[in-house]
Amino acid sequence: MKNQNEHGKLSIKDGLVVCPVCRQKTNQQVIPETRAENLVLWCRHCKAVHLVKIDCGQCYVISRCR
Repeated sequence: MKNQNEHGKLSIKDGLVVCPVCRQKTNQQVIPETRAENLVLWCRHCKAVHLVKIDCGQCYVISRCR
């Protein structure tokens, strides 16, 4: 299994996760205390779906679903 350093790290802008495909802000807000495993992240602009892990305010792509 890959560790976090091998996954793609997502950008956070103004507290919102930035889509790795179209670089637009998604509706998913992240604060420093946010933690999530296998969270589905959907971009309303390009309709891309990603499976992500959020730990201590850092967001990592696990896989791209669509």
